[in-house]
Amino acid sequence: MMQNKKKILRRMRRRFHHAVEGVFVRLLGAVVPRLSRRGERRLAAVLGTLGFHVARGTRRIAMANLGIVYGDTKTRAEKLALAKASLIHTAQITLDYFWFSRDTAARLEKYCVCDDAVVNEWAGNTAPGFFVTAHLGNWEVGGNFVSGRGRKMSCVYRPIGSARTLDLLLKFRQSTGQQIIAKDGAGTGILRALRAGHVVALVLDQHTDLREGGIYLDFFGLPAAFSNICGIMANRMKIPVCVACSCHDAAADKYRIKTYISITAEDVAQMTPEQITSAIVACMEKMILDNPSQWLWSYRRWKRCPAGDDIRRFPFYAKREV
Repeated sequence: MMQNKKKILRRMRRRFHHAVEGVFVRLLGAVVPRLSRRGERRLAAVLGTLGFHVARGTRRIAMANLGIVYGDTKTRAEKLALAKASLIHTAQITLDYFWFSRDTAARLEKYCVCDDAVVNEWAGNTAPGFFVTAHLGNWEVGGNFVSGRGRKMSCVYRPIGSARTLDLLLKFRQSTGQQIIAKDGAGTGILRALRAGHVVALVLDQHTDLREGGIYLDFFGLPAAFSNICGIMANRMKIPVCVACSCHDAAADKYRIKTYISITAEDVAQMTPEQITSAIVACMEKMILDNPSQWLWSYRRWKRCPAGDDIRRFPFYAKREV
């Protein structure tokens, strides 16, 4: 009886949150695209600062993650400043979904630049490959910039929030010609896209359970579970992998796309899937350290503690692998 009541309460809370989220999304969708760029950035600063002070749970997760990465090399004040900057940045990229949905091509042309030779080469050819990034900078704008250049691109997505929120996200991705692949059963869709000559975009810093094909790799000194699908398919099909990010240059107010590593088809053929994924994860560490205020510190990155490891080394939110 008690379990049934808890399930009902959870269901009611979920419906309430989705209803509130739906109203908020519709409001933002009506207002944000009409704002000036300066107005949008000011609104992001207000919302991010408000979230920092109000969302204590989110701030606690961010501080725990910052503690893992920086330890005692940064003071508490410095970590709080990074947590706040990260939440403001998160608000910025959230508003960007709406803002870039209007006059998409013109706004991407003005506010997203790429003088990176590797990315420009990838955008101009027709061979299949993997374009890998993290929840850093604005991964959505980066993908739309490349696909807007006429490059055939598919991206893998994980359902988030309400149906209205997900629909908005997918429409933005599709606005410049991207095709979308649902995370559940993504293998078939990725294989089909690669065979059609697409670049497949993956945001690979999310937790992936072992039963879903995840593998544990060292991430800032602690094991974290990552998807190995890119390593497996790149190795099997002998196709290249580009690890890049689209980070915000605040002074110029532009997103700049930069390559961190490009693994050629020849190199991939000599590596195991785990070595490929490990190389990607090592690049992600460098990207984050180079742009710490633009990573999603509030994400539960170290969600599981592997069996046999000491859970006391992990953040408070981690649970032991079963």
